[in-house]
Amino acid sequence: MDPRLLRFYNDELAYLREDARAFGEEHEAVAGRLGLKTPTDPDPYVERLLEGVAYLGARVQLKIADQYPEFTQHLLHAVQPHYLAPTPSMCVVGFEP
Repeated sequence: MDPRLLRFYNDELAYLREDARAFGEEHEAVAGRLGLKTPTDPDPYVERLLEGVAYLGARVQLKIADQYPEFTQHLLHAVQPHYLAPTPSMCVVGFEP
């Protein structure tokens, strides 16, 4: 397992919990039904749901991070194809008699 997955997972879970807290403050009636009203004693089913979504989001972020070099290479090839063309080695030489 990739060690970056845990970091992505924790970041995603922290983001989801913060977003759920903000949603709960904004929409109190819905937050009560979802179990988001009490941050000290959250609903275990909602917590498992947030953890599952965080895991899936972390896997997507990991795949995007792994594919980023290929993505940029294809994008650069589409925008400026001559930039990726191999360049022969060159140097400037001066001769003095």
